[in-house]
Amino acid sequence: MAGCDVFKKEDARKVIAKAKGHELYLDELVSALPTGLSPEDSASFANSFIRTWATQMLLLDKAELNLSENSKDVEDQLEQYRRSLIIYQYEKQLVGQRLDTTVSQKQIEDYYNNNKKNFELQDNIARAIFVKLDKNTKDVEKVKKLCRSSKEEDRIELEEYSIQHAISFHLNDQQWIPLGELLSQMPQTSYLNVNYFSSYGFAAIEDSTAHYLVDVKEIKYKNSVSPIEFEKQNIRNILLNQRKLELIQKLEKDIFEEAVSKNQFEILND
Repeated sequence: MAGCDVFKKEDARKVIAKAKGHELYLDELVSALPTGLSPEDSASFANSFIRTWATQMLLLDKAELNLSENSKDVEDQLEQYRRSLIIYQYEKQLVGQRLDTTVSQKQIEDYYNNNKKNFELQDNIARAIFVKLDKNTKDVEKVKKLCRSSKEEDRIELEEYSIQHAISFHLNDQQWIPLGELLSQMPQTSYLNVNYFSSYGFAAIEDSTAHYLVDVKEIKYKNSVSPIEFEKQNIRNILLNQRKLELIQKLEKDIFEEAVSKNQFEILND
């Protein structure tokens, strides 16, 4: 099978495997073969594909022998699946053409205010600044001061410094992020947790490779109401899904009413 990616046209319908009365042809394998594989990976894929095909054919034979005729009658199920799939593709196309994807800030705020009970935090989240510096950095004390400063010029200086020198950083302290995600960027310690940051806010620790500086500006706690900034994208998705459903429902209603008005639908009485 290692050479199955190169073959003559007349060999395209060459049988390469048999399982009882079933035959697998070379072109079926080639059409399934991903592009860009090495000869070794191609051979591995071919062997796996052939084995899977044979197993399916043998299982099919067993099923044909052991199932009742009623159990084997899947024509209705296949037709229902075909209908559902075609309708889904059509509705998807129409939604893509007609859906208004503009969601205003006011619409987001209205939904949030009317559904606050649905926005309970599952984890602690925080607004924070995080900077990771190389172990040999000489400016650690300077960066500490910049992290804790609220002055605009210090924020600009911190950003410029981080871009040039930091290993990694997060400077948008207006963005809510999971506190656990923030802590995962730092060495694991027994005291760096939600209680520590609730009391002190700032932490500077180091390990054998780096300095880690984090300044937590605010924390929202698990089981409290999630801030709207954290839920904005989620709410936008909810509103768009509602519009999709309404658009599909209107489409179905319009199609039905059009058929009725044109006498293309009727219920026959015996």
